[in-house]
Amino acid sequence: MEPARASPRALGRVEEELWARTWRGTGLGCALVSLTELAYVFIDYEVFHAPLLPVLRALHALWTLGLLGVLLARRERLRAGWLEACFAGAVLPFLPLFALAEQAMAGSGLLWVPMTGHRLVMLVLGVLAPTGLWLGGGLIASFALEAVVLWYALGLGHHPGVRSPWEPWGTLVYGGVGLALLAYRVRTFHIELELREARAQAEALERLARLFLAVRDATNTPLQSLELGLALLRKRYPEVAPSLAPMERSMERLRSLAQRLGIADPLVVWREGDESFDAEAILQHLEEDLARELERRRQ
Repeated sequence: MEPARASPRALGRVEEELWARTWRGTGLGCALVSLTELAYVFIDYEVFHAPLLPVLRALHALWTLGLLGVLLARRERLRAGWLEACFAGAVLPFLPLFALAEQAMAGSGLLWVPMTGHRLVMLVLGVLAPTGLWLGGGLIASFALEAVVLWYALGLGHHPGVRSPWEPWGTLVYGGVGLALLAYRVRTFHIELELREARAQAEALERLARLFLAVRDATNTPLQSLELGLALLRKRYPEVAPSLAPMERSMERLRSLAQRLGIADPLVVWREGDESFDAEAILQHLEEDLARELERRRQ
């Protein structure tokens, strides 16, 4: 006999909760991107007095608001892959926007600290990216690589307006911190999933143990009645004893089965109010659960 597995309903609750967590992280990420870009519409216009970057920022904000609307409107029908695609779709437009912003600042003659946006995004990715190293790690690597390319392509190391002598290594340190945060979240995510699955399996084993005990208790009274009847027949009609032998062997097998079902007793956690063990109620509850599961699978 195979070991009991966690019930589909219990594992379904685990998957739903983890999916909801991914959905909340993606929704929060889209909302933060939208608010940030709307703020930078006014900041970029005040700094550069040119419409290009503010317009692109506004379009990015509208794009992420559209993604947020999709998340809210189709919440029950979006799978994990679509959530990851929405998250990546909200973050990736930062790459060309940051490149344009750094290029514009390099030509403005102003003093500034370069790669600030890259550092912030990499930290946010470590905190909010869906719990998978491929997506979050790839996005962090993309922003770190762009920061290094922009630093050398724009010659920011010799630019008079740059006040960051530790670049691009400081930005790479931020990328490493973001990646470490993401790896910690992924590890914690998998540990929590394993714990939840173990708990679901323990609950399934306890339900199976209660079923065993219910079957044992439900058969005890009929078994005793049969034993008593056989004893009376043997006493009153000794001549039918040979005919009763097969019945007695069957009774012995039933008694052995009842004893074997008793092995489930230590697996049951008895709680307050369980002093009265109603086998019929447990069997009826099991029938209802099976009926609901069959109905769910037909849908």
